[in-house]
Amino acid sequence: MAKSASIITLIFAALVLFAAFEAPAMVEAQKFCERSSGTWSGVCGNNGACRNQCINLERAHHGSCNYRFPYHRCICYFPC
Repeated sequence: MAKSASIITLIFAALVLFAAFEAPAMVEAQKFCERSSGTWSGVCGNNGACRNQCINLERAHHGSCNYRFPYHRCICYFPC
């Protein structure tokens, strides 16, 4: 019984050390700020067209149709 408890403790300690050394290697996610498209007109119903317009015409990272009161708008996402 004591031997199995020490093995479990050893495995747990190894997992904790592995997680501690692995965490700094993760890359921090880039933050994006959203802004209504300046080139889109009307209600946005096509995510692909909105994304293409944001990327190609406004040099945004990506774009999508999102609901903003009172209708769906083309929203472009830029690095903050």
